[in-house]
Amino acid sequence: MTDPGVPLIATNHELLIDDGLRWCAAMGASPEVATDVPSARRAWRTASAVLVGDDLVDELVVASLPRRDHVVVIAPDRPDRWRAALELGAVAVCGAQDEDHIIELLSAALDGRGEACVVSVVGGVGGAGASTATVALGLSAARRGLRPLILDADPLGGGLDLVLGSERADGLRWDDFGATRGRIEAGSLAGVLPARESVSSLSWRTDAPRLMPGAWPEVLAAAVRGFDLVAVDLPRHLGEIGAEIVGRSVLTLLLVPEEIAAVAGSRQVLAGLRRRAPAVALVTVGRHGGIGPAAVSEALDMPVLARIRPDRRLRGAIDRGRGPGVSRSLRRSAGAVLDAIGLESS
Repeated sequence: MTDPGVPLIATNHELLIDDGLRWCAAMGASPEVATDVPSARRAWRTASAVLVGDDLVDELVVASLPRRDHVVVIAPDRPDRWRAALELGAVAVCGAQDEDHIIELLSAALDGRGEACVVSVVGGVGGAGASTATVALGLSAARRGLRPLILDADPLGGGLDLVLGSERADGLRWDDFGATRGRIEAGSLAGVLPARESVSSLSWRTDAPRLMPGAWPEVLAAAVRGFDLVAVDLPRHLGEIGAEIVGRSVLTLLLVPEEIAAVAGSRQVLAGLRRRAPAVALVTVGRHGGIGPAAVSEALDMPVLARIRPDRRLRGAIDRGRGPGVSRSLRRSAGAVLDAIGLESS
């Protein structure tokens, strides 16, 4: 399970401190306890979640502590505490008898590492290498000490696990989530997916129908909480699911081979992405005797973020289960993408 972070218990009530310690222990977290305003102030910004006792609410409001997420006020039989609680940014005012709800709120705050960067990868034409580029992003993130997940959302693709070389690794695949209902814990998801070279992957089994399960939004939400990077391989024809994933991606990469026909075929894909994606970046794929990156950039009227040069060793390495890590050009291109979204070495 991922590190749940350090919550803060701000109160001078011994019974509430005992309750808070027990609730945090249920989440695998060791909290800091502050019995006065000065000590609460020191941990206020950095705490992963804050439980505030009724005895300190007014003092913390007067101290003008900034509003923040994941604050829960514990005020038994005091519904009038909402006004003061809201000034602290509290999401709930609970009594000690609301234990299940308090633990649920703590779970939402402590489950996972934060908010991952979601990057979608789309080929402008078939065979552009979107799957290979997606895996390269994961490998580059792992080399930076980050936790990456490569997520296969292209039912007609060859399979990200085959590109990574993790098809025989133990772990769950998309078809295992068919009966999943409700919220999925980030730590649990990270622990049950197949991985290779510190890159987790989620694809389909080779003998299973390639359908996205109804629980895919819950899986993606858990992935965003549990990883640093979620790189998604999407089909050119996005559909409803692809459009939604692109819409929540910090960046969508359009891979375009440096060929006239590929540029022509990519225009419609680009138009669709621009209607849905917050940000689209162009990655060109070199071809021997091709038109070059500048011509692609001019034709599509967008700058080139990165260029993937031809590498004769790449296909053989993937076919032998070694993955795309042998390609220096892919490593450089993936590194440029990670730099662009601010994912530096941890």
